[in-house]
Amino acid sequence: MASGALGGSTPQLNWGPELPGHKALYYSIREIALIKDKSVQAGYGVLRAGTILSENISAAGNIGKLVPCATTLFDVGDVGRAFALAEVATGVDVINVTMEDSYKFAVADDLILANNDGGGEYGNGGAIISIDRTTYSHYAIITFTTGIATANNTVAKACCCYVESGAAGKLSTAKYILDKDIDTGVGEDAQGAITPVLVSNAILYTNSLVNFDAAAATALGTVDDGQHTILK
Repeated sequence: MASGALGGSTPQLNWGPELPGHKALYYSIREIALIKDKSVQAGYGVLRAGTILSENISAAGNIGKLVPCATTLFDVGDVGRAFALAEVATGVDVINVTMEDSYKFAVADDLILANNDGGGEYGNGGAIISIDRTTYSHYAIITFTTGIATANNTVAKACCCYVESGAAGKLSTAKYILDKDIDTGVGEDAQGAITPVLVSNAILYTNSLVNFDAAAATALGTVDDGQHTILK
């Protein structure tokens, strides 16, 4: 790395490598796309334009707010998930997550527990009853309504949780595409964001889509056209 310092003195300024800017999302003209404003739930940090979003369908809590869609592949880069710090035993109704991840949830949100056994095992834990951020300083304890009857919710099998935002399958269904970069905040100061989202009538650069997989393509009804994705 190049340095602007003289002989290693401090303070000093270090220049990193020059990198290209953000990729373009739209191949077609943005002004003809069907776009509307929606609220995105707090706690997910910076979300890039092109992120696939689902809608919180909990009975209460942050119902109607958008969250990053959980991908079929259990990826640590999937910010929609909060990964468990310890095993969630059969029938137990609590899950330990990092303090920062706990702010992705609100009391009364419906909580989905998942693991990667057999390609993916999912269970609906029902409404969150409490989020304990005071007993321990380094992690939070989320208590939910219904313990899941499985022995596979282990750290080794990528046990995680996320907000219910789909009625079947992995219980997280793609519905919108984020139109611009936003910051939903992290931790206790997270506020969420109001942002335009793409609904239809656009041709997009496929490599600019985030959390986009076959399940998202099916739910959104897109057409694959080489380097482009067509949203009708």
